[in-house]
Amino acid sequence: MLVSTYILAVLNMTIFIVSFFMIMNKKGYVYQYKFECRYILTSIFLIFTIIMGLGFGTAYLQEILRMFLAIYLICKIFYKINTRKSIVSSVIYSLVYILVGGSIFWFVQISIIKVDYILETTLISSTIIFMTSIYFYNRLENIYKDKKYYLYIALTTLINLLIILFINKSFADIGDLYEMVVKNNVDFYYVSDMLKFSATIKETFPYLLFIVNILLISIFLNSIKSEKEKVKSEFVNEKLDMQYKYYIMVKDSQEKMRQVYHDMNNHMENIKSLKNSSEDVNKYINNIEDEVKGTKNIYNTGNVLLDIILHEKSKVCMENNIDFNVGIDFRKCDFIEMIDISSIFSNLIDNAIEACNKIDDNIEKYITIKSTFIKGYYVVRCENSKTNKVIIKNSKIFTSKKDKFLHGIGIDSIKSSIKKYNGELKIKDSESKFIATIHIPVE
Repeated sequence: MLVSTYILAVLNMTIFIVSFFMIMNKKGYVYQYKFECRYILTSIFLIFTIIMGLGFGTAYLQEILRMFLAIYLICKIFYKINTRKSIVSSVIYSLVYILVGGSIFWFVQISIIKVDYILETTLISSTIIFMTSIYFYNRLENIYKDKKYYLYIALTTLINLLIILFINKSFADIGDLYEMVVKNNVDFYYVSDMLKFSATIKETFPYLLFIVNILLISIFLNSIKSEKEKVKSEFVNEKLDMQYKYYIMVKDSQEKMRQVYHDMNNHMENIKSLKNSSEDVNKYINNIEDEVKGTKNIYNTGNVLLDIILHEKSKVCMENNIDFNVGIDFRKCDFIEMIDISSIFSNLIDNAIEACNKIDDNIEKYITIKSTFIKGYYVVRCENSKTNKVIIKNSKIFTSKKDKFLHGIGIDSIKSSIKKYNGELKIKDSESKFIATIHIPVE
């Protein structure tokens, strides 16, 4: 009997580990194994964990710790997943496996229908549940993504109802126990059933309470995150909308300036015809100067909106004594929408201007933004001088800005825009300069 129980416990732990590998495969993770010390030691620990087995109905602390550690090492070593995600995966998967197995075991124990092979029934039932879930994993994942909040609420409600039922049943059993003690009315089978139910409460209650708390915390955190993302998105869209409207508004005046600039030869002829009247000549020249003022930096990138953006930013750079160097060819990028052009280039240059404005006047201030086409990619490189300290962590930038919530909005806006075109943003920082490089695939 003990030998068969041990064999079933080993099978139970084997299914626990194998099922996790199958889930990771379904999720698209690539398994890696090398003949290195860490891989070999992890394999030895997994074999040891399987040999120790996993019991039914009860889960001792040592077993739970071995389960957590086994899944954590699989994630960390074999699948190269980061520490935080590995811990979360190990805790959630292990608890779910324990809860499913324990629930089946105690349901069979206290069921009206008498089952002779309780351990075998539990193992087969839990295996069927997990294998079915793995087979339909993609479909279940889609349901979870679409209805996760409803599932959280349904599971939380169900678990709370079970807890209420357990409490009511326990209260009724206490009354029956009083009858047994006072009236000496002992029924062996009834006592046996009551002890089984008490054991069920003892073994399943902690997991039920733990899971219901996780669900409630998950709902709370997801609500906060969703609301924060919504506010952030609204702020980004509002900013982009304002920028876009502004650039469209100045387009007409810019076109007029361009016309004056290109018609300079005609103006020269008119001046020559007025050479005998110095007063008229001076007046005419002054009028031209007023119209041409500010048209020093005329850009021809192949996109009108981008030309306007560069022109406006160049004026800001002139006012702040920043050397602004531009070399952009945008002629093959018609697929990029106007609002994304505004988002990408306005935020790139705004961030660079902000960094330059923190530099002392005795240090050179410069911004160089250039683009080129390399091996099917449109590459934009923006470099600027700086002195402020920048910390880059997990592709996020942390600077000296006091407003932690609004900080990084510009970078997030750039990432949001280039993500539409399967592009990526790379950031490089040194003591005296900051470089942001954008790669967007071009057909």
